Amino acid sequence: MVIQNRTLITTATFTSLSLVGMSYTFLGTSLPSVRSFIGTDIERASMLTAFLQLGFAITNIAGGILSDRMNRERVLLSGCFCTGSAALLFGLWPGYLFNLLVTTCMGIGTGLVQSGSNALLVGLYPDRKGAILNLHHTLFAVGSLIGPLIMGNLITHQIRWQLGFGALGLVFWSLSLFFSFARGGGTESSSKTSLAQVRDLLRERDFIVLLLVCFLAIGAQFALLFFAVTFLKEAKGFSIGVASICLSVYLILLGVGRLTCSWLSLRLRSSTIILTLLVFFLITLIVTWRGEGWVAAVALTLSGLACSGIFPSLLALTGTLFYKVTGSALGILAMMSGLGGMSVCWVTGLISQRTTLTVGFVTFAISSLISLVLFGLFYPHFLREEKKLREPPRNPS
Repeated sequence: MVIQNRTLITTATFTSLSLVGMSYTFLGTSLPSVRSFIGTDIERASMLTAFLQLGFAITNIAGGILSDRMNRERVLLSGCFCTGSAALLFGLWPGYLFNLLVTTCMGIGTGLVQSGSNALLVGLYPDRKGAILNLHHTLFAVGSLIGPLIMGNLITHQIRWQLGFGALGLVFWSLSLFFSFARGGGTESSSKTSLAQVRDLLRERDFIVLLLVCFLAIGAQFALLFFAVTFLKEAKGFSIGVASICLSVYLILLGVGRLTCSWLSLRLRSSTIILTLLVFFLITLIVTWRGEGWVAAVALTLSGLACSGIFPSLLALTGTLFYKVTGSALGILAMMSGLGGMSVCWVTGLISQRTTLTVGFVTFAISSLISLVLFGLFYPHFLREEKKLREPPRNPS
């Protein structure tokens, strides 16, 4: 049996990324409980999130290149199976190295899911890159929203948090079964991307700038997702229940923002959306860091709206500027987001362990500031290029 219905494939693809979001907020919400279960400090616990991001980063570039050279549904199948297997294993044994390896495998799987799904949707909807990618990543926000509600409820009612990861793993396995029968994602390139094309891509100045912006801005966003509950609990004095609700509101605004950016992308250039949101993101991070009590909590939730469309718009801009090697370009860009998340998580945990979590939070603001300055310097150039290439000619299939 072969499934070729575009609507069904799109729905399954959307669902896969929403589950990736859920897996991340499962880990972020349960991190204080995971620390107690394993018996470790915040620095070593932060390495769980850092290695998840490392696995995510490594396979994003591999998944992007594979998406240009093989059936994209196969990339998604592999990612869903790997993530599901890791989710089922996480927390089965309190050994630190065991769970570090499992979170790395989870990151590997989620990286394949993201890179494969981005390339698949761009192939299915070549004329609506910005809109479909913003909508796709809105589903990431929906899954991320549901995650802390489920995990927070399990922990509050003293139910084993491992059960949440187990159920998540089974759903991922179901999706991998679906993608084993799916066939529908075309490619935009008339031929398979060669390694020489990838090397040329990595020499492009514009692409390097986008990679650095992604590394810094999305790295801060990913790290905030993992540390939000811990920060509100330990630095601002909120209970884990209230902190989980704040994370959920953050994710609601993330979803609302991405839906809004999906609509705006049909009317504004991606470059303009990115610059505006980078400014807003920096402001909310500074207020979260310096604010007290509910001022900090409200600012943190608003940062979800601020960072909502940055990554989808970076993907859309990259897909527009480098449409001849879409899968590889998007995969490498997503890889940099993972490396950024890994780096910011690690630095935040390192600084927080030696000082305080409030001081460690400065890492987010500094990372966001540098990304804003860098993108602002190249904004006029990107705007001109985007105007010229917004509707790139497509090669015949």
